[in-house]
Amino acid sequence: MIIEEAVFVIGSIAILLGAIYDLIAAIGLLRFPDFYMRTHAATVGTIGGAALPVFGAGLVALVYHPLGSQRFFMAGIAFTVGILILIIAPTGSHSLVSAVYFGKVGKKPKLVVDQLEEDLPKRSDVAELVREHEELPGEEEEPKFFFRGMKR
Repeated sequence: MIIEEAVFVIGSIAILLGAIYDLIAAIGLLRFPDFYMRTHAATVGTIGGAALPVFGAGLVALVYHPLGSQRFFMAGIAFTVGILILIIAPTGSHSLVSAVYFGKVGKKPKLVVDQLEEDLPKRSDVAELVREHEELPGEEEEPKFFFRGMKR
């Protein structure tokens, strides 16, 4: 019974810490100066403010006997959702930030060292690739299908 009380207290603390993470992330979203830092705050809020309370709720459900045998199902679902959040949130944030950075959308942050700069293609290289793949006039392929109303 002491172990169940300890697990309940640990789950409750995890839920409380998640609320604190959400508060810190909200302050970061308001205070940070640029898109990249705000995205970092949002990701911290998602990881700490969503995954941690879900794990805590799973622990609480695991030792909450009025749920009966459903407590194991609820705990398993909570742990599964927590793991999915831990996998999906950083991946989504990375994809979003990469698209903004490499798409040159918005202002670029002031950086002392920018190691991603060398990964960006030069404008002349892109223009050369486009020229290589352009079709010459008169070399268009015949369509392989026709819509209603199109003449063959």
